[in-house]
Amino acid sequence: MTRWLFLRGLSREARHWLPFPEHFERDVPGARVHVLDLPGAGTEWRRTAPLSVAACVKDVRRRWLRIREACGVDPAAPEHAPHAAARAPWAILGISLGAMVALRWIADSPLDFERAVVINTSAGDLSRPWERMRLGVLPGLTRALRAGDPVAREREILGATTRMFTGQDALATRWAAYHRAQPMTHRNVLRQLAAGAAFRSPARVDVPLLVLAATHDPLARAECGRRIAARYGAPFEQHPAAGHDLPLDDPEWVTGRVARWIARPPSRAGDRPLVQAKPD
Repeated sequence: MTRWLFLRGLSREARHWLPFPEHFERDVPGARVHVLDLPGAGTEWRRTAPLSVAACVKDVRRRWLRIREACGVDPAAPEHAPHAAARAPWAILGISLGAMVALRWIADSPLDFERAVVINTSAGDLSRPWERMRLGVLPGLTRALRAGDPVAREREILGATTRMFTGQDALATRWAAYHRAQPMTHRNVLRQLAAGAAFRSPARVDVPLLVLAATHDPLARAECGRRIAARYGAPFEQHPAAGHDLPLDDPEWVTGRVARWIARPPSRAGDRPLVQAKPD
């Protein structure tokens, strides 16, 4: 069994995954999914969002360590195994800002996770600002921030982030209820935007990494993900039709790519694959 930590992105919370964690556990052998919200979102909505990805990592890691300890040891572990080795292995999956947090995390604490998946993300040192957020999406996002009606707000967000999903009106109503219960403030959205804008790719990553991107993502061009994959020598997969919210547009495509990646043998028998930055 491998436990997976899922992290959502800008202005989103764990409930926005919808049934994706269940799809993931069904399609990825041995996967058990846990979710945490970034500070300022979801269960953490009363808190102030940090202005840096590194601060987000520090906050989420502190809460994750409590979860890891509560999970105890792996029942399948040998009785003589050291306590640390007896824990079930963990992996991490993040989308958008959550993927930036995942990249910074595995760079700073490479022993926390045995593998990582990042979806539709970017880095300021590898892509230009207009590649990280297409100018055409800004009017819709501005309307979303200004909308007094939560349903209108979520409808604008869905229109900007999905390309294949149907039933947006019903989902906007559902997501508006999330916002009413745990509202994310405009200030926290802007602070998350600032953290994402300032993010730069880590110099080195020593954890096996898979990078996924979508052709019609208006928030991070697929080329942004391709450059991250190239920097670390990681495999890259691109969906031909989906938008930014790839797990919502085509969850089976995501779980299928992850399951296939996990099933591949390592490049050197018996070795844990090493992923590190290529020289600039």
